[in-house]
Amino acid sequence: MEAQMISRLMAVAAAIVLIASVWGPAHAADVIKDYTGPFTTQALYQMCSQDNPEARAKCYIYIEGLMYGLKIQKSMQDKRMPVCLPTLNPETARVRILKFIDETTGRKPENNKDGGNWMAFMGLAAGNICKN
Repeated sequence: MEAQMISRLMAVAAAIVLIASVWGPAHAADVIKDYTGPFTTQALYQMCSQDNPEARAKCYIYIEGLMYGLKIQKSMQDKRMPVCLPTLNPETARVRILKFIDETTGRKPENNKDGGNWMAFMGLAAGNICKN
């Protein structure tokens, strides 16, 4: 169970890194390359230790996503509803999230008052509660 949770958290972290890698223009030396798999400790350290607004923003986005993932996972476990995601690549996850939003809002996301982070989580979690 712990290995599954770590794997899921790494997937969330990877998605955040992907988002961070395209967040605003950055200098070539400061850019974390497009996501192709788990990144190194060195890449994380570089992203978070630079005194550069673009790199710092990427670091904050990554950390916020990681903290959010940890909090949601704990909340779902406390409710005895842990999520077991199938293997998804970022594009599949993106399409799944958009489909969930379209279905739950009648294709009118502007009328939904839920937070985007909650809707993204629900879009991935729906139908993926772990079987006991």
